[in-house]
Amino acid sequence: MEESQRPRPRSRLTDVVIEALSKRLDERVYRAGDKLPSEHALCEEFQVSRTVVREAVASMRLSGQLVSKPGIGVFVTEDREKPIDFAVEPTTDARWALHIMELRAGLEVEACGLAAERRSATDLSAIIEAFDAFNRASRDMGAAVKADYEFHLAIARASNNPHFAALLQAAVRDVMLDLNIKHGGKTPDELEAYEQRNANEHEAILTAIVRRDPGAARAAMARHLGDSIARYRKLLSQPGIAGG
Repeated sequence: MEESQRPRPRSRLTDVVIEALSKRLDERVYRAGDKLPSEHALCEEFQVSRTVVREAVASMRLSGQLVSKPGIGVFVTEDREKPIDFAVEPTTDARWALHIMELRAGLEVEACGLAAERRSATDLSAIIEAFDAFNRASRDMGAAVKADYEFHLAIARASNNPHFAALLQAAVRDVMLDLNIKHGGKTPDELEAYEQRNANEHEAILTAIVRRDPGAARAAMARHLGDSIARYRKLLSQPGIAGG
């Protein structure tokens, strides 16, 4: 059977539906409060099974893009048009940041291993693009924060399990809190040193994914996130620290 004739994996089909629907939301084809076409209509349009449509909708619900109203249908969430704020603002809530890092470790270590196993050439290009963007953002906190998040999101997408990316997107504002703490209160030289360490850790993760080595990918991501968890725990052990 020729490559073009082989049936696409269900996870791939789910990604196709998610990407198409997300694009329509971004382009305001479906606006806040609008009802989506019926499950049957989406199956017909995309030529996929009900299972694929349901997985796509479930993933977009997790990311906060859609909301289901039993007996009525699926709707675009009312507040989805608010843009993601990548601005770096001061914060002292280290305990909340620790909690989100612990959650991310459980989520992203496995996603990284799966990305090493399942990533496509397109997935890898997206990871490299975010990696390069981070390296170009020298001393530009806003650009570095955005590229850092996009690097991790690209890896979650490369797992080819749409729920990993959906959960990371759903937690984007909490992830920003962690990044704000890491970037805030540093001198330019301290920030540059931090970004270089971060870039080295990103490179180790990327190398493992390029080599399709899931064990090394999981270990590299665990070290990357584990360093932040250790720093927060040390910070919170000190008297007088907010949240401690």
